[in-house]
Order: sequence, then C-alpha cells, then structure tokens
Amino acid sequence: MGIAMSEELQAPNNAEPFKKMAQRIEHNADAGFGGACVIIPPAQSGDPIEVLLLDNAADPATFYSTVSTRLQLALDKIGELKAQQGAFGRR
Repeated sequence: MGIAMSEELQAPNNAEPFKKMAQRIEHNADAGFGGACVIIPPAQSGDPIEVLLLDNAADPATFYSTVSTRLQLALDKIGELKAQQGAFGRR
C-alpha cells in the first residue's frame, strides 16, 4: 500500500477547468452562447481565467473585450506582486 499525496501536494489537473466549462456550456445551452474562454497559466502563477458569455447577440468585440479585461487584471496583479518583491531592501 502506497502513501497518497495530500491534495495540496498533487499537481493540478489542468484539464479540469476545461471540463467544467464544457459542462457549463451544456447546462446553459438554452440560454444562448456568446463565447467561451479558458486560460490556464503556468503552474503556481495564478488562477485560471474562465469566461462564458450567454448572450447570442454579443458581438465579437464584446467577447474579446471581456477576455482582454480579465487578462489585463491578471497582468496588473502580477505587476503589483513584482513591484512589491522588488521594493524590499531598497532605501
């Protein structure tokens, strides 16, 4: 009998957010579909970005703007963390 790794130590299942998105799309099939996006960053570098628009009338600009905004927020967070890390030890 082997020792099971605790859930904290196990590598993340990168396919899981895609499976969840597929389920969300199927579950909301009657609500319309305006676009979907799942972005998985490299290990331990942030949370996945998941976007599902349920507006049939949504144009591509709205969809891509939503995705772009979510990406920009993630980039801003990374920039803030790097700035904080770089500030230590400075006078």
